[in-house]
Amino acid sequence: MNVIFYSAPGALQGEKLQRVIEILIPKSKVETFRSMPALLQRLHQPLPEAVVFVFLVSGREELLDLVEHREWLRDRRLILVLPDDDAETISRGHALRPRFVTYAESDFIDISAVLGKMLSGGGLYSLSPVLATRPDIPGERSIL
Repeated sequence: MNVIFYSAPGALQGEKLQRVIEILIPKSKVETFRSMPALLQRLHQPLPEAVVFVFLVSGREELLDLVEHREWLRDRRLILVLPDDDAETISRGHALRPRFVTYAESDFIDISAVLGKMLSGGGLYSLSPVLATRPDIPGERSIL
């Protein structure tokens, strides 16, 4: 399974999220985009069925750009990271019909769990051995 990752250039949270993604999936399976025009151009090209989108949206302008092109994301696996929890931002974000929504101030552990489940559900390859059982919570897994 491939991942298409978007984050605006220079976003510290974007770098952190990219590291989380690359723990779970080989770099060769991750396409990273740092500009909205480049991402939109990629969305115009044929996409494999087995793809997960992870978008870290830094502001309303980016979110509006994505909403304008939501037909290219229809019926796709999308993890959406919103810049804030304002009701209007959340409403616009849900127009993209994401499978999971979180916010930029997140520690991204929730994303690692959701992405890990999406990847393991595809059965294409197993998760990285970096995932290990947490000793403090029986049966829990975390990124070490």
